[in-house]
Amino acid sequence: MGNLEISHDILLAGSDFKSCRQRVERFFDRTTLIHYDQLLVLEDESLNGSNEKFGARLKENLAANHMVVAELLQNLKEEGFAGIDDLKGVEKGYVSKVFHTIAHLLDGFIGIDSRFYNLEEDSHGVSRDLGRKIHTAPQNYWMLRVKGRITRAGEDPFDALRIFEWKGMDND
Repeated sequence: MGNLEISHDILLAGSDFKSCRQRVERFFDRTTLIHYDQLLVLEDESLNGSNEKFGARLKENLAANHMVVAELLQNLKEEGFAGIDDLKGVEKGYVSKVFHTIAHLLDGFIGIDSRFYNLEEDSHGVSRDLGRKIHTAPQNYWMLRVKGRITRAGEDPFDALRIFEWKGMDND
């Protein structure tokens, strides 16, 4: 059995690491969009907004999310998807799933493809208003590094992505 591990950086407001960790854990416990068998919040890889590396990591994370979208758009092109009019003919399957993932990354629903997630705005980006708030009071913001682990994987670790098919089934 293989494991699948996925990392996210989660942006949120908070006075300290501990309270932010509790909020992130509660978010992952309650969301139905993504499920991990084990969730680790890595304190040594998390940053307070006053850390000199915070801004650079934020930019890297935003770029990483854009890169994922660009790669998925390229996948659509390779499958013959050329424009908005092609939506009318999309059948359920690989192309619709790629399109769905892109939509989630653009509309703010967290998923395994989310490299960065802004918990304050339920977004994969940062608004100008929040950017100003972070700039004005960086000590009030945190970026927590989270590692999610799916342990119910078969020969191919990506089998674990079918986790929703297992919900409600007896554990084997």
